[in-house]
Amino acid sequence: MEVVKGYFDYNISHEIVQFKQFFQISKDLLDYGYKTIAINQTINEETLDNTQKKKKKGAVKTSLELVPQPIKFEKIDGLKVLNRLTIVFSRQDEIYKIMRSKNYKLYDIVAVLPTSNNAFQYACSSMDFDIFCFDPLLSKLPYKLNRKLYKQLVEKGVHFEICYSPAIIDNTQRKNVINTAHLCHSYGKSENVIISSGATFRHTLRSPYDIINLGLIFGLKEEQAKNSILSNGRNVFIHSIRRKLGKPLLFLENAISNRNEGETVKEDEDEEEMDVDQPAQKKTKL
Repeated sequence: MEVVKGYFDYNISHEIVQFKQFFQISKDLLDYGYKTIAINQTINEETLDNTQKKKKKGAVKTSLELVPQPIKFEKIDGLKVLNRLTIVFSRQDEIYKIMRSKNYKLYDIVAVLPTSNNAFQYACSSMDFDIFCFDPLLSKLPYKLNRKLYKQLVEKGVHFEICYSPAIIDNTQRKNVINTAHLCHSYGKSENVIISSGATFRHTLRSPYDIINLGLIFGLKEEQAKNSILSNGRNVFIHSIRRKLGKPLLFLENAISNRNEGETVKEDEDEEEMDVDQPAQKKTKL
């Protein structure tokens, strides 16, 4: 399996690549200490309807055109870049076609954003995906989230994404993001929460230290805030590999030690620190 390291940001907008800002933003992310990111592409029902209308009459129906090909980007030394697909849907009739697409299988990370109660129930019961998203434009969720369904998604290995970039750009979205984050705390004690940027502009990116402080505002404990950009990010990647392979993963580690018998082995206080190159702290404005 490929090796991934934190810090993680699984939601960098594809517009950054299209606007030729990717190289500069990649340098910023490396300076902040990020090691793994994902370029996000979003499809919704409007996109699917427009795609189907463009098909010529009499053409063989295929789902390949429903999902765009993953965006190609320059390789950046020290930064692992993944492709992510976010599916926004209110009805489930197109989901089957999307999941059968060859382009769909090319994405590393799959996220869903249901916009109706039926779509939410379908996502909880029948879909296999990695990240559950929330719309920062909505002040109220269009479905009823409860402890049972939250726990059901956690047991499936799904992680809940909170994006901080909308909270920086707009006051209304800030209130919506904070409210959603506190719902995750109320229904699931903020379990399996990841914090991503959702950035479309360079100036909305923040360092991991700022994100840990934001996590406290979002109702996370200090350890949870740290895990939201470290261990939980790695778990998302492991879950995506399992989803693509269709089987559980087993990891083996060499536990042989050269220490003499009777010597006390001191465990690391923070296992994640072994995988993280600590960046220099930078003062940034929220």
